Amino acid sequence: MFKLNLKIAWRNLWKNKVYAAINIGGLALGLTAFVLMLLYINHEESYDTWSTDLKNVYQIRERHDFFTPDNKEHWNEISNSRIANLIRSKLPQAVAVTKVDNDWGFSNGFSLKVDNADPVIISKIKDSDSSFFKVFPYQFLQGSADKALENKETIVLKESLAMQLFGTTKVLGKTIKIVRWRSDKGTALTITGIVADPKFPQSVSFNAITRTGNKDKDPENPTNNNYCLVYTKLNKSSDTAVLNQTLQKLYVDFKKNLLNGQKKSYNDIYKDGKSPGLKVIPIETVHSNPPYTSGWFDKLKPVMAISAFLLLVSVINFINLATAQSVQRAKEVGVKKVLGSYKRQLTWQFLIESAMQSVISLFLCIILIEVVLPAFNNHFKVDLSFWHNAQLFVMISQLFGLFVFVTLLAGFYPAWILSNFNPVSVLKGNYENGLKGIALRNVLVIFQFIISVTFIISIGVMEMQSRYMNNKDLGFERGNLINIKTNYEDDFAERLKKIPGVEYVATTTQIMGNAFNVPEEVKYKGNAINLNTVTVTMDALPALGVKVMQGRIFSKEYKQDTVNTVVLNEAAANLFGKNLIGQTYGKVDWEGKTNIFQIVGIIKNYHNEGFDKAVLPTVYKVTSLGGTSNTNNLLVRFNTSKYKELISKIENEWKILYPDFPMEYTSMDDEFSKSLEENNRFMNMIILFSIVSVSLSLLGLFALSTFVAKRRTKEIAVRKVLGASNIQIVNLLNKSFLTLVIAANLISWPIAYIIVKKWLDGFAYRIDMPVFPFIAATLISVIIAILTVSIQARKAAVTDPVNALKYE
Repeated sequence: MFKLNLKIAWRNLWKNKVYAAINIGGLALGLTAFVLMLLYINHEESYDTWSTDLKNVYQIRERHDFFTPDNKEHWNEISNSRIANLIRSKLPQAVAVTKVDNDWGFSNGFSLKVDNADPVIISKIKDSDSSFFKVFPYQFLQGSADKALENKETIVLKESLAMQLFGTTKVLGKTIKIVRWRSDKGTALTITGIVADPKFPQSVSFNAITRTGNKDKDPENPTNNNYCLVYTKLNKSSDTAVLNQTLQKLYVDFKKNLLNGQKKSYNDIYKDGKSPGLKVIPIETVHSNPPYTSGWFDKLKPVMAISAFLLLVSVINFINLATAQSVQRAKEVGVKKVLGSYKRQLTWQFLIESAMQSVISLFLCIILIEVVLPAFNNHFKVDLSFWHNAQLFVMISQLFGLFVFVTLLAGFYPAWILSNFNPVSVLKGNYENGLKGIALRNVLVIFQFIISVTFIISIGVMEMQSRYMNNKDLGFERGNLINIKTNYEDDFAERLKKIPGVEYVATTTQIMGNAFNVPEEVKYKGNAINLNTVTVTMDALPALGVKVMQGRIFSKEYKQDTVNTVVLNEAAANLFGKNLIGQTYGKVDWEGKTNIFQIVGIIKNYHNEGFDKAVLPTVYKVTSLGGTSNTNNLLVRFNTSKYKELISKIENEWKILYPDFPMEYTSMDDEFSKSLEENNRFMNMIILFSIVSVSLSLLGLFALSTFVAKRRTKEIAVRKVLGASNIQIVNLLNKSFLTLVIAANLISWPIAYIIVKKWLDGFAYRIDMPVFPFIAATLISVIIAILTVSIQARKAAVTDPVNALKYE
């Protein structure tokens, strides 16, 4: 019986090749989008699952505002290094505790030099103490976890890095010269271990782990805030809530003692709702809970919803076509029932037909995935593979579950409808005139177009917001400006200033792509005002090309500019009030002394982060080296747009001074593009999925209109005999579908408004909700629907009515 049903299913598919192709192709597209999301979700969920021993590993998070993006308190990954000793000595459950360097955003990597080879920049080289491999259970290919970091000036390489540098993993005892900074003379480190690259991604990602000794002891100076990443391994899985209660008590006592050593009052620091905080989180949750931004799951929610909707649209097409074809299958079912077939047998027959189409769609889906996966990887900055996947078995299991789900979802209702035909009515020929199933098909068509119209509206609004951001005044001139990833040094800066075409060389702690925010509280006319502090060299603001709103910016003509004058941005000026030029405010330093600063200018807000964040109220101060030796921002402004040759000259000067450290730089135009990258990526995805969604909806409408035209063949013939024109016939068939499309638009408007408004609310700088995309989406959907249906309607209208009436 199964073999017979299989033959019948195949013959029916072959008989209706065009509609079967529409069904299978549409389902394959929907499955492709959904399976790509499955691949991505599996990848994200696989973080820190490479060893079962990781279940007892935790990251320490401290609540503070130390260099946070908005100068507000967050649960930070970076903690005071003394926390490690606190846990080691006060928490009995702790088996091991390790401190790991934080990158701080100062370097894209360090320079490694092997023998006489050219130096290469390698990212993710982290410095730790001797306990790193006692906490993280990496598999050693060479060396051992106990002794690898036993001595100072040692390094453990990942297998991939060892192969890149040496071409082999047998490199124990060899030395590598590591240059951490461009003026660093370099340190020779001995290779004491090679660890295997885990099959799954890690939140504590590294290419090499070094031990220089900097992380061995806590700083003795109580005013020295040395911050790093802290991890601990416990002797057993613990109740995180209970553990965090214990840690919180220990931390409050620790904080009080620390502040006493710094001659500060605990109650003065923690007031107005502020409180110290310390907690642990399991290592497997670290990747999904970044400190300042939304986790991958929250970011992926819209994409997951879109993928699910595309799959749903494909399934709706399947159901629509299958139920529409029920007219053609009615007599077949009636005859089978008269000959003794049971309802269960007929249901299985139609489910087998659905399963056959699902299998073909799944096969095409896998082919499409292989084709589009490289572009997908590039788009999402990941490295996914379908076949070369550590979770291949899981993926195959998910695909099998998806196949069963889609088959039942798409096939059960049509199978139930077809198997429930009344054989008496069918054989009398009454079924075709019934309304059974028409209402559902109409609802499904409306649902398809609701999704499509919502997508079109979203595209329109996103395009307008994207255009707004691209054309928005950044408050500084991003053209002809580059940022070299280095600190300010007089020797190098003077060499650059002598190059013809170089206008300014300066440094600042705040620039797009590398902001270093420092909060401070000042007193102005008896009021406390919280500001963000940015330190600059004298030429930094001219180099940025900021726009002066009132007063002046710093100038070498005024000697006091390096002592006690400041410039505010608009956001800060709004907190102070009006008529600020020449006014002064006070700031208490760490010794308790009040310093007086004079406001000499107000500049337009300039953006140093994405448009989702408001520009912080900021005060600018001049120091000789930008306020810190670690700005990692060296701004170079050119007075010509053709500066490629100038960059070559800069690189030559760099090589003279720093031969062991390659120069890295980025243009402000590139940084601006990077700030828009995530939104542009999301918009491109919406456009792609919208095209697919609209295409699927139109394919379904095309096929459905064909079947409706065939079902009304006799009616059309009679109308033509009675004098109806071709245009009247086309309008007749268009009318029913046009009503559905307009209904879908009316429903989609409030849905699209809610979705798009939520997306726009994520931007600190955004457009007002526009009306045009809503009107345009309605016109586009109506025009496309009319054109699609009219193609089939015209074919029915021009058919010779004599042939139709003879057939009937």
